Amino acid sequence: MTKSLTIILLLLILANSVFSQNTKEVKFIDAVYEKPVSGVMVFYNGDFVSVSDINGNCQIDDHQNKIYCKYFGYNDTLVNIEDCEQCEIKLETNYTLLNEVKVDAKYNPKRHLLKLLKESQQTAYKLDTTIYYKFKEINKIPELGQIEIFTGILRIENKGYSKKGNLIFISEISNYYNSIKQEDIYEQLHTSKIWVHFIIRDILYPARIKKIKRNNEIKRLHFVANDTISFLLINKNNNVTTNCNYINFTNNRIESREFVGSIQGNNRILKFYSKIDYALHPISIPKRISASREYVLENNLVVNNYVELDNIDNPDIETELNIFLYAFSCKLMVERAKFKFPDIIIPSELLEN
Repeated sequence: MTKSLTIILLLLILANSVFSQNTKEVKFIDAVYEKPVSGVMVFYNGDFVSVSDINGNCQIDDHQNKIYCKYFGYNDTLVNIEDCEQCEIKLETNYTLLNEVKVDAKYNPKRHLLKLLKESQQTAYKLDTTIYYKFKEINKIPELGQIEIFTGILRIENKGYSKKGNLIFISEISNYYNSIKQEDIYEQLHTSKIWVHFIIRDILYPARIKKIKRNNEIKRLHFVANDTISFLLINKNNNVTTNCNYINFTNNRIESREFVGSIQGNNRILKFYSKIDYALHPISIPKRISASREYVLENNLVVNNYVELDNIDNPDIETELNIFLYAFSCKLMVERAKFKFPDIIIPSELLEN
């Protein structure tokens, strides 16, 4: 029995040793109060890689030396952690808390948030207009070293924040590259759904506001600068771990939403991240969306999905593809474009930017 326990202990020590050689631990603390900061988002080369836990700790891969650290209310920090195995990073605040402001006992942060969301919603609720976005979607399968990149322009027939939703069309495909050769793997990729979700089911839609009201606890964080107020949302769903979920307002208009979370999938913890910046004038619409997520295929391969959308002026596209977008794969969209317009040239090259 003693021999068996000794073997088990040796295996655990070996496993821990191997793990420690592949990762390094980073701890984030408040520079003033010397307390751990949870929910700090960590990026490496532009990719979201980790988030700090309730004790301010997170694990970073050994090769990720220069990390970009971001957390609402603190200065963004770029730090080199190459020469440390257990790093402590102090974050400086960039706001002043209104400690002297007394909140009435009847104040309800959830009611306040819902009121501000509906006010922003009203600016575009019945507006029938057309919005254009330049977009990029990337799917990576790190284990196979394979990648898919799809870029172009979306045309959105904006019907306002009503139950009708928006109609989304591919108007231009500027580039497509795909090194994923196995059809059985490719068919499993859930491409395009993430940015369809963020555009069609934007947070200002009535159904999304009702979901916030039903599924979230709300805390208010009040700041001085630019008449800005921020709300922290805490998800009641036990299946989803919410590490960071903020909705920010400036002059009572929605300015941004930032969300970091994780979910259990196929015995893995899968991360997802999104940031939406809104146009404050003349209407509250998403002007920039960036998002990333991880998901698992049937054969247990992990896919990293990245999406970027930027609002642009009417591009006056010469060849309007007018391909209705609804949960199609990138590859199928390109094939449809070439079928409808056989003379169209879609460069198949790897994009670096």
